[in-house]
This record gives sequence, structure tokens and C-alpha cells, in this order.
Amino acid sequence: MNRKDKPSDASKLFDFSGKMAENVLNFSRSMLSIINRKYIYERVNTAFCSAHKIPPELLIGKSMSEIWGEETFNDKIKNNIDSCFRGNTIRYEASFDTPYFGNRYYEVVFRPILSDDGDITHLIAETFDITDLKQSKQVMTEMEEEFRKIETNLPIGFLRCEPDGKIIQANKAFLKILCCDEDKSISGLNIRDFYSEKGLFDIHLKQLFHDQRKTFGRVPMITCTGNEIACRISGFIVSGEENAAPFIDFAFEDSSRELMLENRLLQAQKLETIGALAGGLAHDFNNILTTIYGYAELLLEELEHNTSAAEKLSRILTAVSKARSLTNQILTFSRQVEQQKIPVIIEQVLKETVGFIESGKPGNVNLVADIPDSKVFVYADPTQLFRVFLNLMTNAIQAMENTEGTLSVSMELVNGHMIQHEFSRSIVADDYVRIVFGDTGIGMEPSVVQRIFEPYFTTKEGGRGTGLGLSVVHGIISEIEGEILVNSKPGKGTTFTLYLPVSEDFSASDKKDQDKSILFITGNKYESKILSIALEESGYRVLFASDSSSIMRQLTAAGKRPDLVIYMDDAEEVKADDIRLLYSDNKINVPLILITDNDQYISKEKLLNSGVAKQVLIKPVSLKEMQNAIQVSLS
Repeated sequence: MNRKDKPSDASKLFDFSGKMAENVLNFSRSMLSIINRKYIYERVNTAFCSAHKIPPELLIGKSMSEIWGEETFNDKIKNNIDSCFRGNTIRYEASFDTPYFGNRYYEVVFRPILSDDGDITHLIAETFDITDLKQSKQVMTEMEEEFRKIETNLPIGFLRCEPDGKIIQANKAFLKILCCDEDKSISGLNIRDFYSEKGLFDIHLKQLFHDQRKTFGRVPMITCTGNEIACRISGFIVSGEENAAPFIDFAFEDSSRELMLENRLLQAQKLETIGALAGGLAHDFNNILTTIYGYAELLLEELEHNTSAAEKLSRILTAVSKARSLTNQILTFSRQVEQQKIPVIIEQVLKETVGFIESGKPGNVNLVADIPDSKVFVYADPTQLFRVFLNLMTNAIQAMENTEGTLSVSMELVNGHMIQHEFSRSIVADDYVRIVFGDTGIGMEPSVVQRIFEPYFTTKEGGRGTGLGLSVVHGIISEIEGEILVNSKPGKGTTFTLYLPVSEDFSASDKKDQDKSILFITGNKYESKILSIALEESGYRVLFASDSSSIMRQLTAAGKRPDLVIYMDDAEEVKADDIRLLYSDNKINVPLILITDNDQYISKEKLLNSGVAKQVLIKPVSLKEMQNAIQVSLS
């Protein structure tokens, strides 16, 4: 039906008492009604009565407020009718509650009706039920909104461009993947600008026009920030209108994580291969060292002390001990040396390590630590954890040695299931403790990051590192079923993130030596604290001494002598010569274990040559090495 406004004159179009008016009203498919200035229905057609299921005798003569209700009439109808009586044609949409059909939507048109005198005495109301149309539009709007949500939430970037590559439109996911400003329109740019390899887009274009659709696999793209990112790209030819050029739609998926996981898998396989080879060599080399060490000890027993030959054999034994330390580090990397694990409160070890670093860090480095008091237990060797933390923080400081920077250390408890996707393998605990070491140093290139855990790979200048530090760190963390992740950018800094499984088994290890006491002559207070924690958790009673008088008092006390002495040669108040003289002058026969670093001084050699030191451990010392040495010394 033609619903355009037409000029109306009631006297000409409708004779209220005539047959023509009745026919026009009743045969119209629209709901028609004639209303006078008192808002009373004077005529209604059949369509109006049928739609509302009200017979005409119950409508004619009734006011609109009686039919629709006073509130609805005043709020939705009266103002429009008054405007129509002022000579205006009114068109509007409104919803009404009907007795039989509930809430319905209508389009209403009020047209004024003029008398022969030119006065507006009535109006004709033409009403269309648009409920179905309205509901269809609402359904379409809801569907569009759902599709918009899907398009927004899916991590797939969609882009439409012209055949020459000129971008027409792109969704938010594309802007996010390519790191473009969401407020910045990329319309007018060319997709070629995002291709890392020039000319590759033209090759893709030819393939698309040949096959209509094509998946191109991972393609290196340049983001709006200038970084390179790998994207999996699919293209589709979309036909335009007749005689119009087609469009090209592209779908982009960020393959960075996929690529990262592949690289991690390749790195893990490579490290496993290197570890198996290095472990085999280290075992064979240890066998050779054992032979050398054994025969050297036999020769030393045949010689008198303080002779030139005995001194030379002592140097050989020292060199063999250093070589054993290196092979043990290789075995640790290859996970062929089992760690002696005990329940460790991780924050204690971390705080001790931070304290050690704080006491000796250079002035250009600012250390920021966020370590909550959470008493989280990790089943590990505390001495090895100290070694891991110390190595990572030392490397961070060295990365900032030529500039001012910040070393940040943080720790928090995280749910294992929430970080499982980071591991690309199954989790071994419900909760993990996440420890992050970050620096603002020189950073590393991706090619370096891929190799940092390989043994003997180092970026330091000659003589400044063995290249075993991070490989040993990797071995220690892997042995306790943890994870270590690295993120580094040249000129921006490096972040190492450790994930260590939280232990719920707080039972200590076998404490068969609970009655044994050990006198600990401490050196570095932080490292000593870690070693003493390890000894106490292993069941030993630990006594401490930091000067010659306290050592003398405890070693000569009747009936209360310690069963063993552990002497760390970096003790500031007690030198190796002091220990040797104290033992010889007082005829003390308590076994002593010497913990030393790779530097060997004459005073330490005298301690070894005199027979006072029964066992020598080269730093860094593991709990298992220490326990083995204690058992041998006490046997």
C-alpha cells in the first residue's frame, strides 16, 4: 500500500454518512480510524477491530483514553494528536499493550481532515502493525552484535584490501596483532607496507588470482612499531558488483607463540643431545681423574710431610679437585648428578641471596626486591638454589656494568593450571612459585638467547667466565621439574622467569645423624646461612664459630666437642694457618672439611699437606657433596 502523505480534505474524500467512506475504511488493509477534536473515535474500520479483537460498537463513541488508558494516552498519543489538529501530518512509532496480543509495535500516521469551511474538525489515524518487522530487525541487530563480538574476541585479524593492496578496512584483532594504534585509521595504507620481504605480496597476489583462495603459512611481517612478527596468512578473492573490481580478504593469525614453542622444543632437544654427550664425556673423564687422585693419595702417604715432593703431589690433588668440580657442573647440566633434595622455604634462600648481592653490588646498580613472607616450600637442594639465584643476579649486574640500571627481583605464588600453557608440557604441582629476575642492561639478540643454556657458550670476554653458569642453572631447575623462561631485547634488558613447583610434602629427609654435631667456621654470612640451613634440615646439630677463641673453646671443651668441623676458607677472622696451628698445638683430632674456591694459596696447601683437612670441597658445593664428605669424614 502506498503510504506517502497526501493532502486530505474530509469533505471531498469522505462523506461520513455515505457509502464511499465505509468502503474505503473497511476494505483497507491498514488500521484506520477517524477521531474528533474531543479525542473520540467516530469511525473505525474492520482491520482496526480485527487487530484488537474489539467490535466497532465498543469503540465508536469511546475516547482514546478509555481504550488505551489514561497514562498511555497522555504519554504517547495526546501530543501527536494535538499537533495534527494544528495542521501537521504526524508519523511516529510506538509500542502499546493490547488486551489479546500483549506488547505490539505500531507505525502511526495522523493526517488532519478539513471541513468545507477549512477548519480541522477530525483527523484520520492510519496504523500499521510493525511488530514482526521490528522483531526481525531486533534479531538481525542481535545477530550482528554477536558476530561483532566474535570478530572482536577472536584472535584473528581480518583485513579487506583492493587488488593493488590498498587497505579498505581491518578489525581490531588485526590492529592488535600488528601493534597499530586502535584510534589510528589504517585505511589508505597498503598491505605491502607490512610485508617484511619486499615482492612477496605480489607473489601471493598472483597465487590468489589463480586459486581464488590460498593459505600462505607463516609470513614475516613488520608491525607498526617496527618489530618483526610471524603471521599465518590466508587470502580469499571476493567478487564485487557487476563490472566492479574484486576485493581481497586476508585472515592473519599471530604465530609468535607457536614459533616460540617450536624453538623451545628444538632447544630442549638440542640441550638433551648435548647433555647426553657431555654427560658421557664427564663420566669417562671422572673415571680418569679418580685414578689420578687415588694414585696421588697413595704416593702422598709414602712421603714425609713438608717435603717438596709432598707439596707437588698436593698441588696435583688440588688440580684434580678443580677438574672434578668442572665435570660435576657438566653432569649437573646433563642431569646425571642427582641433587639431594629437602623441603626448603624458598623465600629464605632468595632473601639470603639478595642480601649477598646487595652487600657487594656496584654503585651504578639499583636493586629492587619484592619478596613476600609466604613460607612457600620447594623440594630442592638449598645450596643449588642459592647457586641459581646468585648466578642470575650476577649476570644481570654484569649486563649493566657500563651504565646505570636496575636489578629487580620478585616472587609470587601462581596457580599451576593458569600457567600450564607457558610450559608446553604437563604441570607437576597445583601451585608454582614464580621468581622473576629483571635487568635494564644491554640485552641479547634472539640468536644468543637460543644458545645461552649450552655448556661453554658465553658472551663474556675471555677469562671472565667458563660458560657453564647458565647451563648448570638449567640443569638444576630441570632436575627439580621447574621451568626457566628468558625474554630479552637488545638495548632494553633481560628477564629470567623461574617457575618452581611448590611442595606439600614437608617431611624432612632421613635424619639418621641427629646426634652428630658440626662446628661451622663461617665465611660469607649469606652463603654460610644457606649451608647451615641445609645441614640442619639434614638432621645435624650445627654450632657456629667466627674467631679463633670461640673455635678453641668449643674444640677443647670436655665432653662437648663437635664431631666434625667445616671450615670455609673465606672466613675473615680465621685463616687457614690459624686452623693448622690450633690443631697441631692442641693435638686436636676432630675431622675437618675444607670448603674452598678455585684459588689455591700456600696457607691452604699447608692445611691440606698437614693432614688436618680430611676432605676438600670446591665451591660451589651441593648438599649431596657435603653429605657425602661428612659421611666419609665421620666413618
